[in-house]
Amino acid sequence: MDCIKRINLSFDLRRDRDRQAYNILVQVQHKTAFIVETVLYYEKDNQNKFDKSTIKQALKEVLSEINFTIDKNNEDGEDEIPDEIFDLFEQL
Repeated sequence: MDCIKRINLSFDLRRDRDRQAYNILVQVQHKTAFIVETVLYYEKDNQNKFDKSTIKQALKEVLSEINFTIDKNNEDGEDEIPDEIFDLFEQL
């Protein structure tokens, strides 16, 4: 039985999210299959997301590589930003 593992879950039904999850699981017949699919779907979805700091750092590096500086006196600044920068965001 080394290949089969158990995880016991506890739900605090005073918390709304716990109660919602518990109510869903109670109704599902094949709980293990449901949990496996849900967790893997969640992980796959989160792997495709970029956090703000990663994007910010990447943008800084790109701007640095092309020796791009922003005139802080120019509030708009959009005319100065190369279209390639906007293309990067559209590809994300």
